[in-house]
Amino acid sequence: MRTRSPPASPAPDPSAPAPEPALAATAQTAARDALAQWRELTRQANAAFDRRQLAHAQRLYRQALRIVDAPDWRAALAVAPDELLAARVVSHHNLAETHRRQRDPERAREQLCLAHEALTGIACDPRAGDAVRRCALRHLGRTRLALLDWQSARGVCARTQVALRESAAALARSDAGPATH
Repeated sequence: MRTRSPPASPAPDPSAPAPEPALAATAQTAARDALAQWRELTRQANAAFDRRQLAHAQRLYRQALRIVDAPDWRAALAVAPDELLAARVVSHHNLAETHRRQRDPERAREQLCLAHEALTGIACDPRAGDAVRRCALRHLGRTRLALLDWQSARGVCARTQVALRESAAALARSDAGPATH
């Protein structure tokens, strides 16, 4: 099942340190612009998917993913973590669905694992900040369920087991603690 857009951002975390005003404005603009571009590409990709133009949809979903995974995304992530992380997960999951429809289960599984691993890295990164890490933990519940659904439909495989086991171990070692599901 494809997701159309990320959820609306929750209210800003009052315990998060306030960024410099100029930096915050730049980051907010970057986040808003990235999400607007992501939404447009995802809209186009969804239309291509609905027309069964799966290769075209994949190209557009990959472009959308590159936007919310750009090198300068960290500053934007600090001001809109929930939306940007949701957009990354949605892009990976939409790509997985196109691969599934093309009867390419290995590539579909790989996309699900990539989403889960990216969130694991963010959730365990002390440089990410508490608000970002909490958002990553929330989204990890979603990627974990996607991997467990995959396993229930296709059977246990080494790749998904490794992703699930490594995320559990990384979270246990980090200050993040266990994800709630």
